[in-house]
Amino acid sequence: MKMLFVFLDGVGKGEKNEYNPFFYYHPKAYDIFLKDGNVLFLDATLGIEGLPQSATGQVTIYSGINAAKEVGFHINGQITPSLKKIIDKQNIFTTLSRHGLKVDFANVYRNEYLQKLLNDKNFKMSVTSYMVLTAGIRFKTVEDLLKSEGVYFDITNHVLIESGYEVPVFSPEKAAENLLNVLNKNDFVLFEHFKTDIIGHSCDMEKALELIKLLDEFIISLIEDLPKDACLVVTSDHGNIEDLSTKTHTKNKVPFLAYGNKKEIFAIESIEQIYSSILKYFEI
Repeated sequence: MKMLFVFLDGVGKGEKNEYNPFFYYHPKAYDIFLKDGNVLFLDATLGIEGLPQSATGQVTIYSGINAAKEVGFHINGQITPSLKKIIDKQNIFTTLSRHGLKVDFANVYRNEYLQKLLNDKNFKMSVTSYMVLTAGIRFKTVEDLLKSEGVYFDITNHVLIESGYEVPVFSPEKAAENLLNVLNKNDFVLFEHFKTDIIGHSCDMEKALELIKLLDEFIISLIEDLPKDACLVVTSDHGNIEDLSTKTHTKNKVPFLAYGNKKEIFAIESIEQIYSSILKYFEI
């Protein structure tokens, strides 16, 4: 029994209007989830005033503890000392590992970024990077990517190439193959993509459409080759890219899409419940 958890930063359920890229490009993968999967939309506001943000949203998703309520407000960007305490207390990597399951983070790190993360005490890291540290998981490098056992956050490797790395451009199908290679060796694998949030902030419709098409092809490839004993989950922490009329996040609900093994067990209404639903899937 396996789970592939694909996290897309800043994707909500928007209105049918000219500012919503999903109005112009309807993902074919979404139709597959509708027909053969489980489609839910979750509250991401965490019961706190203001726009939902990445740090508190992600800590909530991965710990099952409402981080915004714990600290009293939404926190954007990278993990803070107060949020680290929540992850130290409980997170999906350490919980599953403690129950004997093999877990991994599929994202590849650039060497220079990884050195700062590991050696600079003042370095502001992402929630997922801190989870990897706390769980004792080995960070994946470009070498892993070249061995077909990791994926860079942008899927295609264009950012790596622009940074001077000699790596091939990946098709969405090749990136999906790499991600499934990681899943084959583990019980729970997380992959994080945050270009959706970056483009949402830029309000660039052309780039948004290009990215959504790429993600559509990537997710379809994952669905087509997903192991029979695996469940694919795709979700987000807050809205953004679905409303390009504003450079800020939105209060829109976020998708929770499940396909494959035991997809029907998910019946949740808030991102606070994602952590417990994963434990339920693994019968913990």
